[in-house]
Amino acid sequence: MGKDSFKERNNKKMKKKLVMVLMAVMVATAALGGCGQKGATTDSSVSAEEEKDVEIPAKELLKATDYKVEKYVKLNDYMNMTVELSKDYTVSDADIQSYIEYLMSMYPSYEVSDKKTVESGDVVNIDYVGKIDGEEFSGGSATGQHLKIGSGSFIDGFEDGLIGKNVGETVELNLTFPEDYSNNTDLAGKAVVFTVTINSIDTEKEMVYDDLTDEYVSENFGNKGISTVDDLKSQVSSVLENRNHSSKMTEIQSGVLQKLLDECEVTLPDGLLDQRITEYKERVNNAVEKSGKSFEDYMGMSEDDFNNQVSDYIEESLKQELILEAVVKDMNLSVSQKNFEEFVDSYVSSYNIADRDTFYKEYGGEDYIRLSYAENQALSKIMESVKTKVADNTDASDDADSSADAE
Repeated sequence: MGKDSFKERNNKKMKKKLVMVLMAVMVATAALGGCGQKGATTDSSVSAEEEKDVEIPAKELLKATDYKVEKYVKLNDYMNMTVELSKDYTVSDADIQSYIEYLMSMYPSYEVSDKKTVESGDVVNIDYVGKIDGEEFSGGSATGQHLKIGSGSFIDGFEDGLIGKNVGETVELNLTFPEDYSNNTDLAGKAVVFTVTINSIDTEKEMVYDDLTDEYVSENFGNKGISTVDDLKSQVSSVLENRNHSSKMTEIQSGVLQKLLDECEVTLPDGLLDQRITEYKERVNNAVEKSGKSFEDYMGMSEDDFNNQVSDYIEESLKQELILEAVVKDMNLSVSQKNFEEFVDSYVSSYNIADRDTFYKEYGGEDYIRLSYAENQALSKIMESVKTKVADNTDASDDADSSADAE
């Protein structure tokens, strides 16, 4: 199993310091405010106590370490880097059309056929009402519902109960919800009566992009506030732009971190690597023990494979950490205590951690985590300055477009 698989699994399973830094860069500036910005507000309805904030300077932030980072890191020209992207992330008309065609495949159009008797494999258009103990229940009724007989979309007996019935006929089906019915556990094991009217037997019409009409859009997407072709194109364009922006930022972030590793000179303080490896192994083993699973089931690899790969993984992440600490010092960067606490609260909530103190205790203390937050802010500033080009060496964007906190 390769190193990339190891890193991927660990990024998902373990919330170590580096993972926190990498995760935070995508959300901190948008959700918590920009680097070094005070959280004060001019809103007179906010109390003076709420307006208070403290800026933590770089000198204080770096007290979380017991070494002078400038002795171990020689920085490159980190604010003047170019990162190569694998693709152009601009959304084209062809991209929009392709995505709409995908949506159309999920929302087929139907034409009424001349067929009168239902057989397995037919698509029927039905109205139905479901009742338990004579009372209609939520989600048990619909009109104009298309159902392919034999698809298993409805509970056992529903689709089979329509086979052999005719268009225009109303059928009463006495059925029982499965004991393990997960869609609504309140219905599990309950006896139900469905009254079903067969409106028609339809044939699915193969839809192509040229068939796209306002009527089709309104019928299939009107409940989402999308009623015209132009509305749909605009919505799809926004979705793709947001998705591409996220992917682009991820690639820029990865490229920046790799370039820092390649171009900065880093030596590790004596004993720090062994200490981090020991801490990380303990954290992994504790997580495995709490999970009740075997090591291999939890980590997706044998313990021997883990031990063979963990050293390189931790060494790389530790070098990234020291580089970003050196950047914090070089920038003389300060962070808002209020924004930091908001970040912590967001992280605690996202990972269902009991409270801030529990989080601090588990991940090295408040000072250590605050420094990690500052490293993230430093990384964000580098990402704002970076220039990008696509793999064929044609310019893709300048720093304004590659900003990590662009909307």
